[in-house]
Amino acid sequence: MNRAKNYYFCILFLMGFLVPLSAQIVLLGENIPYANVNDGDFEAIPGYWRQSKQSPFWKTYNVKGPGEYKMGIHNGTMFSINDVGITESKILNTNPNYQNPKAGDIINWSFGADLEYISNGSISLSLVFGKHERILANKIKLEGSDKIVEHFYGTYTVNQEDVSAGLPFVRVTFYSEDQIKVFLHYVNISVADEINKGPELVASVKGNGIKLHWEDKHADKKSVFHVYRQLKEKEKYKQIGKTTNFTFLDTTVINGINYSYVITRVNKKESGASNKIVISKKDTIAPASATDLKAEIQDSEIKILWKKSVDKDVKKYSVYRGDENGNNLQEIAHDITKNFFLDFTPAKDIKNTYVIFAEDYSGNKSIASKPLKAKVKMVPGASFSDLILPMPISHKLTSKTWGTDAVLPRNINNGIEDPEWSYWGGRPVKDKDGKYHMNVTRWPANATKGHWEWPNSTVVHAFSEKPTGPYKVKKDIAYNYNNGLGHNPDIIILNDGTYLMYSLINWEATLFSSTSMNGPWKRLGIMQVNKNTALEKPERYYRFERNLSGIHLEDGRFLFVTKGGAMMLSKGTNPLGPYDIKTGPLQGNTIIPEKYRNSNFEDPVLWKDEVQYHMMINAFIDYRAIYLRSPDGIHWKFNPGTAYTPNNTLYENDTQTHWYKLERPHVLTDKYGRATHLSLAVIDVPKADDLAKDKHSSKNIILPLVVHKRIKLLNKNKISATTKKIKILIASEKGFNPQKDIDLNSLRYGASEEVNFGRGARLINTKKKGKDLLLFFDGKGNGITKNNFAGKLLGKTREGKLLIGFSKLSTN
Repeated sequence: MNRAKNYYFCILFLMGFLVPLSAQIVLLGENIPYANVNDGDFEAIPGYWRQSKQSPFWKTYNVKGPGEYKMGIHNGTMFSINDVGITESKILNTNPNYQNPKAGDIINWSFGADLEYISNGSISLSLVFGKHERILANKIKLEGSDKIVEHFYGTYTVNQEDVSAGLPFVRVTFYSEDQIKVFLHYVNISVADEINKGPELVASVKGNGIKLHWEDKHADKKSVFHVYRQLKEKEKYKQIGKTTNFTFLDTTVINGINYSYVITRVNKKESGASNKIVISKKDTIAPASATDLKAEIQDSEIKILWKKSVDKDVKKYSVYRGDENGNNLQEIAHDITKNFFLDFTPAKDIKNTYVIFAEDYSGNKSIASKPLKAKVKMVPGASFSDLILPMPISHKLTSKTWGTDAVLPRNINNGIEDPEWSYWGGRPVKDKDGKYHMNVTRWPANATKGHWEWPNSTVVHAFSEKPTGPYKVKKDIAYNYNNGLGHNPDIIILNDGTYLMYSLINWEATLFSSTSMNGPWKRLGIMQVNKNTALEKPERYYRFERNLSGIHLEDGRFLFVTKGGAMMLSKGTNPLGPYDIKTGPLQGNTIIPEKYRNSNFEDPVLWKDEVQYHMMINAFIDYRAIYLRSPDGIHWKFNPGTAYTPNNTLYENDTQTHWYKLERPHVLTDKYGRATHLSLAVIDVPKADDLAKDKHSSKNIILPLVVHKRIKLLNKNKISATTKKIKILIASEKGFNPQKDIDLNSLRYGASEEVNFGRGARLINTKKKGKDLLLFFDGKGNGITKNNFAGKLLGKTREGKLLIGFSKLSTN
């Protein structure tokens, strides 16, 4: 048996990469240049591992220690998480050229396998003739966590006992532990046939193309050679030429692209394929830039369009954005293959400068395009992300910690971070002791499954003297139940000042109560939800238990938002329910603009202040979140723009970090229910790339926010377009003196649909009232209609900082 390796993402040799093909009479698998035979590459049925879909040509058997999911197809592989699992092909009898095996026939076999994580995973391959199993590869130990396909190949000689039993089938046995996936990428079985053997091919870069040259001892004067080329792996080969010569020059190549070539010989019938050559023709010439940049100005977004480079070898484009003067250019998008990009996060108070770079398949990058300047229609304060402030630096920023260059240097004392642990989520709460507390999920950073150890996470209790941290673990187990295991805890502050905690334990929504964030936490039980609803698909009922966030209503009932953004309300005052589902999930909901509507929303946070209800929910595939407001927690209104993106993690000294993902939002609220800080789980790489004993992990960060000012509408009558004067009281509070701190000329009040664009009612007069300030607005242009439940105040302080507040419109 022979063994080789091949990286998932490999750099091929410039002059050519030779891949041996021993297949002649194909019984299973690779049949270049034609289609794969009998689903030897597991591509017949698309599937994801949670679906456990089955191939029409293979049967699977969970033999021992069945995992949570059955064996099946996962993105072009066969996988198993069982202690022992077996997959068997159908009998290999579909090739009409091999129906009667003979003793002495040479069978070529090969397969590719991989192990998800470092563990005791292995795999065996057998040919089974009747009752006789011929083990070709026995319990081959696989290397995990390296994302490398391991290739095994060899030969088997058919004997008379095999002949008597008839044609065989393939049996592959998977051995795993701890439900770690063993992947089988392909199986190839063929019978050697010297007469049908194809040419021997070599290739080189020549002038303006790729020159193919071959030898073929079976060729004669009547032989015609067919030239086949493949552009991408697993795509079909296309015939690009015929010749009676032993050379062929392909002048249709695009520089930098890796092409695969094979040659066949045709007399009366076509031979098997030659060996496969993978080769590219590279250059060092930068492509021409994109041209004719244009902008479509939207409310809070800017769509950039351009004419593509005139060079045909351009692979992708990247977009850079800078300030009004074209300085501080930073990449905001890459790997773009179209000629447009929608920027969801432009600055609102300036003309943003954009340039485009083109990059070709050889890796050459163009000079920047001519710059384009564009400004959105909305003003600062229209979007929740406008409220996010730079993070304070309590200690020096450091690069002496884990993480990619994109998250270095950083303040390791922000939120909670420990090189020994991976942290996720966590809602900070200020308790009666004046300290800030957080029950947060963690698991060992060097756990076997890396980030995907999270189903075995525990909930710890941490505290800090400051809202932004550092948070230090006070108790390794926040509650004395199920050994502290749990995930994505959330805190509900009850009306009497005590606490309710949600935690996902054994995939069940479990509630605890305590008079203090220090505990002890008493387990109340498992939440009960009435699932007799058409508002959610049955296969997604699990969303009613996972990643919940809730609030205690004034009437004593409980309102929770589900994983997908649906609302559920308790029938009575028992926090365990039962709960009725009141709304459907947010994905596809028409209250959300189309450009945001179809994101995969999950992991919401819910809170309530004196004026309205608030919800933020993450769009994990799109690397952003949205924010909504509501008068009652049931009927929601989309707030324009994003709630946060990876561009929002900035320090006070203008050092910018770019985490790969920001998820699991929570907010720290003050005694009035106002959000003062945003808490996020962050990770520096894709979750699948956070492995054991590497330099990657996750943590919690906490970002300060612009806090809403407390304002009150004093008009006795309903506000409408005919209202002459609007009277607002803006309250004084610690650190804010409304009589001295406001840039009065900047103030606008009215419907958010007006104020967000710098319009709305204008200030005409003020009057002191104790330490507070009365604001009198000309009612003209306020924009308030029956569809508004809150009036919005926007402006600036005298220091130029954002000022924002909402008032109830109870009379509406």
